[in-house]
Amino acid sequence: MQRTLLRIAAVVGLFLFFLPLPAPAELHTRVHLVADAKGIVPGGHFSVGVVMSMKDGWHTYWQNPGESGLATQIVWTVPEGFTAGETQWPVPEKHNESGDVLTYGYTGVTTFLVPFTAPASPAPGSRVTLRAHIAWLECREICVPGDTVVTLDLPVVSGARTPDNESLFHSALQRLPAPAGSAQEIRVFPTLEKGMVVLRVTSPAGGLPDTMNASIPDFYPGQLADVMIGRTAVSIEGSSVVLRLPLSASKPIVDSLTLHGIVVYGKAHHAVEMAIPLPAKFCAALSAEGGVAPLALLDRTFTTQEGGTGTHSLLLFILSALLGGLILNIMPCVLPVIALKVFGLVKMAGDDPARIRRLGWTFASGILASFLVLAAIVILLQAAGQQVGWGFQFQEPLFVIAMAGVVFAFGLSLFGVFEIRLPSAALSGIGNAVTRRDDEGKGYGASFSEGVFATVLATPCTAPFLGSALGFAFSQPWWVIIIIFTSTAAGMSLPYLILTARPAWLRYLPKPGEWMEAAKQFMGFLMMATLLWLLYILGKQLGMEAVIWTGAFLLSIGFACWLVGRYATLTASRKMFWGTWAAAAIIVVAGFQLFFSGAFDLQAAVAGTSPSAEQPAASGIAWTPFSLAGVESDIQGDRPVFIDFTAEWCLTCKVNEKAVLQSPDVVEKFREFNVRAIRADWTHRNPDVTRLLAKFGRSGVPLYVVFAPGKPDAPAVLPEVITKGIVLDAIMKAAGKSTSPGRAEGS
Repeated sequence: MQRTLLRIAAVVGLFLFFLPLPAPAELHTRVHLVADAKGIVPGGHFSVGVVMSMKDGWHTYWQNPGESGLATQIVWTVPEGFTAGETQWPVPEKHNESGDVLTYGYTGVTTFLVPFTAPASPAPGSRVTLRAHIAWLECREICVPGDTVVTLDLPVVSGARTPDNESLFHSALQRLPAPAGSAQEIRVFPTLEKGMVVLRVTSPAGGLPDTMNASIPDFYPGQLADVMIGRTAVSIEGSSVVLRLPLSASKPIVDSLTLHGIVVYGKAHHAVEMAIPLPAKFCAALSAEGGVAPLALLDRTFTTQEGGTGTHSLLLFILSALLGGLILNIMPCVLPVIALKVFGLVKMAGDDPARIRRLGWTFASGILASFLVLAAIVILLQAAGQQVGWGFQFQEPLFVIAMAGVVFAFGLSLFGVFEIRLPSAALSGIGNAVTRRDDEGKGYGASFSEGVFATVLATPCTAPFLGSALGFAFSQPWWVIIIIFTSTAAGMSLPYLILTARPAWLRYLPKPGEWMEAAKQFMGFLMMATLLWLLYILGKQLGMEAVIWTGAFLLSIGFACWLVGRYATLTASRKMFWGTWAAAAIIVVAGFQLFFSGAFDLQAAVAGTSPSAEQPAASGIAWTPFSLAGVESDIQGDRPVFIDFTAEWCLTCKVNEKAVLQSPDVVEKFREFNVRAIRADWTHRNPDVTRLLAKFGRSGVPLYVVFAPGKPDAPAVLPEVITKGIVLDAIMKAAGKSTSPGRAEGS
């Protein structure tokens, strides 16, 4: 038996010996060494540059890689007596990678500088070899570990030092952060709050830094043992930019620490080093035993006024979705498109009843198809482990730009700049068969597309009753998501199905006439108002420069639409028709490339998006940026806490903010009862905000939550559409004050 086993082992060993080894993974980064001197002077100083050249699309990582990745490592082997100083890291780039993972790293060509000191012993004429073992992680869609050994051979010389590679080292020095305390365009004042590092950034003369015109300052932290570092929240408070960095600890810390990092500012990506002392008492409070653990908030079980999702039946949520979909029709996001549909119903009055019914069903089919596509996307993203919510596509600047283009073109068509028609020559029969166009140009294809368009614009709104239904759906199996989304689509379609099913009721609408052309053009102005709203969203996401170049892109779309209206007419030949459309498409694509790749780097702007800086009014509510650690600490304090879950693309949120939260009565009560006001901004993808929304059974904004002191597990959840009376009552109850029984709900 033993001999048999030995024979089997020998055969397996021979097989493994001759088995071909897998080919090493192809690396996309080249590394070499350069010196700033042509030779080494005994007893002198010199620097070595580690130059890493990456292929397009690939990147490596900073000393703190962020939420993913590995820092580049450099280990030196040098002759006896030579000493290598600390590696000097260039200012990195900030990236939001796939899945909303925040990282810090480098692209293109990057040079790390390392200072060296030579001993006095080497004899002139001899040669010295420096050896560096470098390991890195290079990533694009996939990540590949890199590893190499590079050497640099230098002669030992006598006399004065002779510089070398001056241009390269000058450029590398420009990319290094400036030392703390050096003269800069900004001044930084660090302070500590409970569980948080606060950096107040001003200009040397006081006031906001001049670099605010180019970019908002940011803080890139270094790594800190046993300390978890959250994302930097940026806000504008008075004449300063305030950066807040939440910290927490995985275990108790008894010693003091020092947090190193850099404050990055300006379009040229300048930076200044920071070394922030963290006293032992502050560090001890960071641990879970100290009471500030960011995950503790998500581990809580909240008992809200709505009772959670477990006390409601599926039927009740279906009815809520149906009613919420019905109310979506009058929300400001959807109203422009719905007004157009009502306009179409007016034109259909007196037409064939059977055809009117079919058009109504086609419009409803567009709504249903769109909701089912949204449901499928949500199911797929959740299966992939993503945190998503209602209106999540408006968190993507590229989607906002695309919607701006569609809305702009739609508005131009209402003004009569162009109409989408098939050429009469040889295609009219096919066109009639496919679209069934009538004299007014409103066919089945148009009705279906209007339903799709209405649904797309509806997603930033969360109508009353819809928020709880969607929040329930986003936490349920796939079949429940489909049922809830289908119910919402049915509610949104219901008014049109009723009107088209009873064509006789159309006679109560105004009669067709010349007023309809003026009404159509008025609808065009509603489209342009929607466009302004989209540009406002984009400005909050990417800044004013993105809005300017999006306007230039819209100009190319407008010119393309004018070409179509001028030359792709019903009487145009097939060659002229398709040639015009081809030219229009080329103009749009070229405009996108010119304005978003040449004039403005859209990809870099999207990758570097960060929460918008907020300018609270001097007489308004003092909002605190959202962080899990901050909320967990605040709800255990001795003051009421009000959390506003909002987004710049949510029109309902903005209406509530202007009409209610900025009203003098509400502001006064917030100050009187010392309310801690927290703004959870969901304009950009923020998984922490998404997860906390889900804890309250919601999948979208707006959401308003009020915590009373001493009751961190029993918050009050307010409705999506709030009034001053609702907010004041909730604040007074949280503060332990009785409310006035005579106050009107909408006061």
